[in-house]
Amino acid sequence: MEQTIQATQLNQQKCYRFQIIKAQRNNEGKLARTKNVGMAYLMEGQETYTVRLWTFVNDKFFMVMNRYDSSKFMLMSRELNKNQQSRNKYFWNIIGSGKALSSQNVIELNFDLLPEPIYLSMFPEERTGPVVLPNVDGF
Repeated sequence: MEQTIQATQLNQQKCYRFQIIKAQRNNEGKLARTKNVGMAYLMEGQETYTVRLWTFVNDKFFMVMNRYDSSKFMLMSRELNKNQQSRNKYFWNIIGSGKALSSQNVIELNFDLLPEPIYLSMFPEERTGPVVLPNVDGF
């Protein structure tokens, strides 16, 4: 019974959603949203964001902060290691970078294969606040 309660508590972690947008600079140099292109998710207590882009609906990407500079980020993909005897479960591939633009309240995301940056809001969606997910791996 106690194990069931602990497992349920693990699956009840809060998750925060962050909008990812395309934007253009206006005459004042501020970013103006042109289109919503995805979402990023961050589980409470975690450091890795899960990034979903509507263009790549079946793929998920990951974003982590640079350990030496909190204004820089790495964008990564991962693939399952097919060698079951390996210590590493996944292969991680760096596919881009991010840079915090604090004055704009966004993180500029530069994917290696996308011609222009997209922007991740630094603040979670207010209308949803933290949400409870039924399954931690449900992204």
